[in-house]
Amino acid sequence: MFVIGTAGHVDHGKSSLVNILSGIDPDRWQEEKDRGMTIDLGFAWFKLPSGNEVSIIDVPGHEKFVNHMLAGVGGIDLALMIIAADESIMPQTLEHFHILDLLGVSKSIIVLTKTDLVDKEWLNLVEIELQEFLAGTNWKDSPIVPLSNRTKEGVNHLIHEIDKCLNIIDTPKNIGLPKIYVDRSFSVKGFGTVVTGTLINGSVQVGDDLQIMPQGTKTKIRGIQTHQSSHEEINPGTRVALNLAGIDKNAISRGDLLVKPETTENTYVVDASFELLKEYPNELRHNLNVTFHVGSRELLAKLRLLEKGVPVPGKEHFIQFKFENPQPISKGERYVIRSNMKTIGGGIILDLNAKRHKRGDGNLIKKLASLKAGSVSAKIVNSLNEKNIMTFNALLRDLDIDFDELIEVIEALKKESKLIQIGDAYIESEFILNQYRLEKIKEIENCLILFHKEFPLRKGMSSQSLKINLGINEIIFTYLIEFMKHKNISETSGIISLIDFVPELNSAQLDFVKSMVEALNLDPFNVEHITKFDDEILNFLLVENLLVKIDDEFIVTQEFFQTILYSVSEHIQINQSITVGEFRDLFNTSRKFALLILEHLDAKQVTKRVGDVRILR
Repeated sequence: MFVIGTAGHVDHGKSSLVNILSGIDPDRWQEEKDRGMTIDLGFAWFKLPSGNEVSIIDVPGHEKFVNHMLAGVGGIDLALMIIAADESIMPQTLEHFHILDLLGVSKSIIVLTKTDLVDKEWLNLVEIELQEFLAGTNWKDSPIVPLSNRTKEGVNHLIHEIDKCLNIIDTPKNIGLPKIYVDRSFSVKGFGTVVTGTLINGSVQVGDDLQIMPQGTKTKIRGIQTHQSSHEEINPGTRVALNLAGIDKNAISRGDLLVKPETTENTYVVDASFELLKEYPNELRHNLNVTFHVGSRELLAKLRLLEKGVPVPGKEHFIQFKFENPQPISKGERYVIRSNMKTIGGGIILDLNAKRHKRGDGNLIKKLASLKAGSVSAKIVNSLNEKNIMTFNALLRDLDIDFDELIEVIEALKKESKLIQIGDAYIESEFILNQYRLEKIKEIENCLILFHKEFPLRKGMSSQSLKINLGINEIIFTYLIEFMKHKNISETSGIISLIDFVPELNSAQLDFVKSMVEALNLDPFNVEHITKFDDEILNFLLVENLLVKIDDEFIVTQEFFQTILYSVSEHIQINQSITVGEFRDLFNTSRKFALLILEHLDAKQVTKRVGDVRILR
């Protein structure tokens, strides 16, 4: 399926021609019919002799409605530039031509309408004028098809040319991340909210979860239609109507973007290439407020010049835009800017979430020029240099390129040792292998040195605490720890330490511990002993198994605990069981301590309670 769009000056016969081709009146509003011109986007469709199905977007031609026109030309495969033979090239003809050119629409057919109103000599003069106008443009090879909307003469020729042009256009690639810019939102009784737009990039199917951007609202596809026919799945490059679940029609509007959840982020600031139209009457100034058009979205933005001097027509420039609110914009998207109802120019989005730059920064201009002209591999390396580490999906989203192409380029970069894969993410080799790795290894070592100094009796620092303390990405952190193992550090059960570190008591602590162990062995059921221990020393003794914790307020020495184990086992072997009272009498203690110890032995799987007695497991 293909999408074609009409363009041209008001009242040059665009809607009439769409009606002739499709049998569908694209003027939806009564006001349009009353005034005899298209105010909003109109939609129709028909089938070509080759069998190709074609969607038609009919756009307004009047100056006041150029913003609506911009909403319709995103994602079209072929433009029909409609020019009335009795008027030739008019102001909106030129503006529409420039807009299509800025948006990268290179395939077009020039349709000369109203030929029944002029003589043959006049028609020839108009055709010559058009050829001269197109000679220096990307449309220089566009066919010119004269026809009459009234007599239908030339319509079959136009249909043939449309078929011919579309047959040499490649089918849109499926890069796996669908995008639909909404151009209409309405409610259908019995179904709920329906939106229309052109599916760009990936495919969608009934039941898919979608996210509405920039709001971030989640929804689900309840139904899919194209050309009034229901489908379970739709491929890229298709005009589509989606029935959305759980969304009021007023919660989504023209310009909103439908994507798979968590695949698109909003951005406040973008860097872009820029082409200034020579028809723009004013000098482009820094910090100019403009309307920014991308997809079907119209935004307010502040324009920031990045180069010294002012942009001139015919030369590539670089520019920055700051939006009033965060917007879902992708790298590689084309845009157009306007001011005071005049088209200024447009270009391609090169970088997202851009920083505020110093004007005239030569390195920045070189970087942006490289992004504009660079290969996919160069763009991958640039993205990784900016963000250090990225998953495949993040790269796919960031670069907005074909799924298979990205895999191919990544594999090539890995073979060239320019890229390292860690888990499901990628890191630029020089970045991770050289300076960055050295810096982070040193940071890890310094962090552990400080920890060991502060807590000399602990075996080490937990992996989670170390990662949080350093603020390192989890994937990079895992890579660095694996790299440092057995060289710089050791790791046991998630506890990390310097490889040569051994926790040990100093001489004063040793003397204290010896005296406390003696006291505990002499008076094991005195709970006051635990209060005399420093927390760090107590934890160290517990970890080293020199003490045994019965509960939070009762500890015994390992020596005494072994005596308990031996005595309880011997008693049970002789008597088949032991009661709380028997344990109490055996160790001349209280029922409280007897019960605590027996419950501890149960928990350690030494004994098993059966009624009021314990037996060996």
